[in-house]
Amino acid sequence: MNEFNPENFKLREGEYLPLVGIDYPVDDPYKGLVHFRKVRDLKFDESYPFLDDSFAYRIQWCFVNCFVAFGVLFLANKIKFGIKYKGRDVLKRYKKEFSDGLVCVSNHCFPWDAAAICQATRHTFWIPMLSEHFNSRNGWLLRHFGGIPVPDDFGGLRKFNQAFDTIHERKEWILIFPEARNWNFYKPLKPFRKGAFSMAYRYNCPILPVNISYRERKGIYKLFADPKVPLLTLTLGEPIFPDSSKPRKTEVDRLLRESHKRICEMGGIIQNPWPAYWDEE
Repeated sequence: MNEFNPENFKLREGEYLPLVGIDYPVDDPYKGLVHFRKVRDLKFDESYPFLDDSFAYRIQWCFVNCFVAFGVLFLANKIKFGIKYKGRDVLKRYKKEFSDGLVCVSNHCFPWDAAAICQATRHTFWIPMLSEHFNSRNGWLLRHFGGIPVPDDFGGLRKFNQAFDTIHERKEWILIFPEARNWNFYKPLKPFRKGAFSMAYRYNCPILPVNISYRERKGIYKLFADPKVPLLTLTLGEPIFPDSSKPRKTEVDRLLRESHKRICEMGGIIQNPWPAYWDEE
């Protein structure tokens, strides 16, 4: 049922709710709150190189991941957001299960959350992203971080799917934000889209749920941002495994709802005002 009900929102005792003064939508969970200025006009059709294996791309990919994601943004997340990581032991306990690839899903709640997940797992990811981002001034950075644009047409979709088939064959990791849009420091969990869970079912690979939650800004951290901006805690959860013997539609729905429930629990959300799935029709 498509309904936002604020009366359903209840947090575990002691869970911090940041109040940053943003007027979040209550009728459209996929509404973008950040608008990117278009500086290029790339077309994301079958002619676009969704997966680029060129030497030039690989060099730039190494630079962005090593210097930016694991360097500059690592320091930024530590200094500005005082980020803490929990649940990293799951990476050791399920090392064998994760060795053939996984799909990581997380709430999407601050600009550097993808880099934070790389830092928490000490791993790189390939990330489906809205195509509009790649025509903005951040397009080069996102592309060489591992971002792959969601295509404009069916021809592009075929190439997009082929790219992720290859990524999975290489046993690389995939990160998807099933909420689709970033709402800075939003505590409730918005409805999930099905793409991540269809991909996990298709590849029969585990889902690694991640929750990013908030702490009150205190002490020396007040020097690095507005006191309303929270500090962050990133938690890696127990994996969720698809059952390929079950019908696709039924199993994708189960994976979506189980992941949504698990991430709510990890974030201390007892009752969530949004449903797990939002029917856009």
